[in-house]
Order: sequence, then C-alpha cells, then structure tokens
Amino acid sequence: MAAKGAAVQAVNPAHWWALILIGLFQVIAGILALVYTNVTLLALGLVFGINLLLAGTMLVVISSADNDAPGGITTVRLIVGFLTILGGLICIVRPGASVLVLLLVVAFWFVISGIGWLTEAMHAKNNRVINTILGLVGIAAGVILVGNPDIGLNTLANLAGILLIVRGSVEFAGGWVIRAAS
Repeated sequence: MAAKGAAVQAVNPAHWWALILIGLFQVIAGILALVYTNVTLLALGLVFGINLLLAGTMLVVISSADNDAPGGITTVRLIVGFLTILGGLICIVRPGASVLVLLLVVAFWFVISGIGWLTEAMHAKNNRVINTILGLVGIAAGVILVGNPDIGLNTLANLAGILLIVRGSVEFAGGWVIRAAS
C-alpha cells in the first residue's frame, strides 16, 4: 500500500502515462541540446519551444483530469502548465531572438516549475523529498541562467540539456513507479 502512495507529484494513478510522456519529451530535448551544441539559436529555440509546449500541454491535461487533487494544487498545476505553454509559444514564434531572450524564457520556466514542485511538496503527504529536490533544482537552474546573462550558447545548451535529462528521467521513472503501483 505504501508504494501506491508514492505517486510523484500526487498524480492520479490512471494518468501514469502522462508523466512518462513528459519525462520522455524532456529527455529527448535534453539529448538534442547536448548533441547539437553548435546549433543555431533558431534550432535551440525551436527545440525548447516544442518541449515546453508539449510539457505544458500534458500538465494542463493531467491537471484538468485529476479530480482527486486539492483545488490549490490543481490551480498551481494549471498556472504552471499555461505559463509553460506560453513560454513554448514564445520560443516557437521568435526562435531567432537573442540568447538573452531564450535564456530568460528557459530560466522563467525552470523557476515557475520549481515553485510548482515546492508547492506540491508542501501540500502533498507523499514524496515531499523528491518534489522538494525537483523544485530546488528547477529554481537553482533558473537562478543560474539569469545570474550569468553572458553565458554562451554552448554552455546554455549543455546546462539545459543536462537539467532536462535529469528532470525528465525523474518524471519518467515516477510514471513507471505509479504504473507499477496501480
């Protein structure tokens, strides 16, 4: 019974597949960012934009379908989902914008999603540690990106790629844990 309560981010067990998809999208985006470090800002903006758009859409879908979550958590999830979609659309529509714009969009997404994970950790009875870690990693990633605006495209791609792979792997594994427990 304890394993059943181990749902990452308190996701309804019927929606285990959504976490796996979000994790998979993030790992793929992270690998692409690492493999193509010399890619132009246009391609990097599109990769991040598509990733953010898909991740935000999946978060809105699972938040809308999860009737068991408390209202505050559902609201935070929806806000983070819609803001993630907005960030993705900005990257897709303006992929050739400066590194600073992309840096701020990615940093904004990391901080907002990190706040969402920390909120989840404060309100959820299960998995507070993993939610707290994901929240702190997200916020730290955002602060690091904003703290050094002169960061080069290669460094941005590598840092974002590593963070997306780590975060995506945790979400992917969480989906499998939920699937196995349900």
